[in-house]
Amino acid sequence: MVETERLRELLKRLSLHAICDSFQEEAKRAAKIKLSYTGYLTKLIEEETLAKMERSINARVAKAQSPAMKTLESFDFSFQPSIEEGLIRELAELSFVEKAENILFLGPPGAGKNHLAIALGSKPVRPGKESSSPRLLPLPMSSWLLW
Repeated sequence: MVETERLRELLKRLSLHAICDSFQEEAKRAAKIKLSYTGYLTKLIEEETLAKMERSINARVAKAQSPAMKTLESFDFSFQPSIEEGLIRELAELSFVEKAENILFLGPPGAGKNHLAIALGSKPVRPGKESSSPRLLPLPMSSWLLW
């Protein structure tokens, strides 16, 4: 029991919260199916990685202070035929971020600028690299700038 508590303390100190929460249960499961030590460790590290990615995404969404989470999949292109779907899908590749280019959404109210800007701005170019995610800047008159 002393070893378990010491391990928990070390895992918390290293901010490995998912491993701390699951290592005992995973050890029982690993023993039951005769999983190797490497397999057991891999399972723990996978869980921790997924948990950290989820926390990172949640933190970015909170930091962006978007009014609501929006996705390209939920945008109705048929409602706004003046928007070129192909162009928006190309922008979703986020090559403009890698090239350090800006995107400016302009149009009348209700055209879908907020939805598209939030959808593109919440999409990371490379997981784990905050600097490579588009940044959103709301502009006056219902416009958005992404850079």
